[in-house]
Amino acid sequence: MKYLTGSKAERKHSCQVVLDMNYKLLRQAIKERTSTDTDIVRVLNVLGIEVSREGFFKVREERTPSCKINKDGSCHDYGSGEHYGDIVALLFDGYRAFESLPETMNWLCEELGISKEDYDE
Repeated sequence: MKYLTGSKAERKHSCQVVLDMNYKLLRQAIKERTSTDTDIVRVLNVLGIEVSREGFFKVREERTPSCKINKDGSCHDYGSGEHYGDIVALLFDGYRAFESLPETMNWLCEELGISKEDYDE
């Protein structure tokens, strides 16, 4: 898995490019489908991210995993102090697994079986 670069401000700019869908409702649907730590582990495993039995995993090149999945599906990165409230924030802002927010959400919708057509404006 590659780690993307770019400042948080640069990456947040791409958040404005979610096209033809009700972003808030779609993000809520993704959050509901990944509302437990078990759901988050399953998604991370699909991406090839190893999660320890205690829920720790790496979000950057590091010797010891510093990010922990909480029971409610949120994650905390002890290495940076960042908290990610849902899988979208974790994959886009934390892990930087995708180039853009729309790409992140599209992948999650496909992986979770969510029909984006239900969220068109």
